[in-house]
Amino acid sequence: MPPFSLRFACTLLFLASFLFGCGGKGEPPLPPSKPFGPDERILVVAYSWRESTQSEGYLHEPDVAYMRVKDTFTLHLEEKSLTALVDVNRVELLRNPEGREFHCKVTGAIKASVTYAWLNGEPTVAVNVPPASLPRRCKESGFSRLSKQFPALSATYALRGDQLIAIEPITLRSALLPAN
Repeated sequence: MPPFSLRFACTLLFLASFLFGCGGKGEPPLPPSKPFGPDERILVVAYSWRESTQSEGYLHEPDVAYMRVKDTFTLHLEEKSLTALVDVNRVELLRNPEGREFHCKVTGAIKASVTYAWLNGEPTVAVNVPPASLPRRCKESGFSRLSKQFPALSATYALRGDQLIAIEPITLRSALLPAN
């Protein structure tokens, strides 16, 4: 066989194997994918979201003249659930008007309701936390307030990147970061 026809035969064999392949039937086509819901978009990033804040200031109250606090709130979301758990951890330094200091901790959990939605193309979660009273434990004895009162909170957060950013109420400055 001349070299030209050998090259032609190899090319035909290659094209035939490329076009028809080898093996049996191809894989069945994948079913169309279901679009993600807003809850799935948020939960794919994290199931737990945390915010920590620090504040201090002078108060004009009968039993507290100065306070310095560090608050940590962790929002625990669950798949296919319209409830969530908010873990509260608060560390306080409280000083009464006479200058006596109290080192206190407030810890506990509050059950909240959540609602997921799309808003302007962004997945959002509305969180409604009822008012709560959590016990306060101080190293020093004698502090008059044995519990910390937390007011009700209603806020809507939008997933932006890997953060939940508060968008409602507009005055709330809050960002939750993945905690898990």
